[in-house]
Amino acid sequence: MRLTLQTDHALRILMVLGRASETVVPVEALATQLGASKNHLMKTAQALASAGIVASVRGRSGGIRLALPPETISIRKVVEAIEPDFHVAECFHNDRCTFMPGCRLRGLLGQARAAFLQTLGSKSLADLIRAG
Repeated sequence: MRLTLQTDHALRILMVLGRASETVVPVEALATQLGASKNHLMKTAQALASAGIVASVRGRSGGIRLALPPETISIRKVVEAIEPDFHVAECFHNDRCTFMPGCRLRGLLGQARAAFLQTLGSKSLADLIRAG
């Protein structure tokens, strides 16, 4: 399974914000720190704000900050908020198997996807930013 670059950016944005405590961080500063496009990070920040994970602060000292404590932000919630879907094979897009009736690939990949999401759900942003 491969996550999009936007999901990678989202997780890195949250790690920076988590380490910044309740400080508002300008998106331009995030772009510089992460070596990413400001426009791409703005789009990602908007998606995180829509999911209630970050809060936008307008004005001269504007930027984004965490909307929730790091220990309450599930990595699974972040990934599900950003990823367009988890269709790991063509058969997840429709109910027909293109190969043959009774194909067990969809079931196996579905179990793998569930295990992946369960693992992400077992960790919070606090786990990613904890020193040690």
